Amino acid sequence: MQMILRQVNLDDAVQGLLIKLSEVYNFMNEDRRLAEIEKMQVVYGELARQTQECADFIVHYSEKKSACESSPLCCHPLTPNVVSFTGKRLARDVFQDPETEIQKYNNALDKLMQQVRDRVARITVLKVHWIGKSYPQTHPNLN
Repeated sequence: MQMILRQVNLDDAVQGLLIKLSEVYNFMNEDRRLAEIEKMQVVYGELARQTQECADFIVHYSEKKSACESSPLCCHPLTPNVVSFTGKRLARDVFQDPETEIQKYNNALDKLMQQVRDRVARITVLKVHWIGKSYPQTHPNLN
C-alpha cells in the first residue's frame, strides 16, 4: 500500500511541476520585451535552458509511465493493473531519485523566476529615479 501511495504522491509532484513549468512558459511568452532588455537576457537564457531540461524530465517520466501502461505485464489478467504498473515504476525509480529531481527543478525555476522579478523591480526603480531626476529639469515650472 505504501508503494502505491508513494507513486500517487510522485505523480502529483510531477503534475505540480508541469503546472509550474506551464506558468513559467506562459510568463516568458506573455511579454517578450523583457527578454530584449540586456540585463534580462542572461536570466531569460538560463530560464529557457532550465525550462527545457525540466520539460525533458517530464517527457521522460511520462514515456516510462506510458510504456508500462501498454506493457502486457502491466495488463496481465491475474495481476491488478495498479499494483503491477506501480511495482514496475517503483522498481525503475529505485535507481533514480525522482523526488529529488522534481524538487531540484522546482527550486531552480523558483530561483530563476525570483531573479526575473528582482531584476524587473531594480530596472523599474532605476527608471523611476532617472525620470524623477530629469523631470524637474525639463519642466522648471513644476519645481
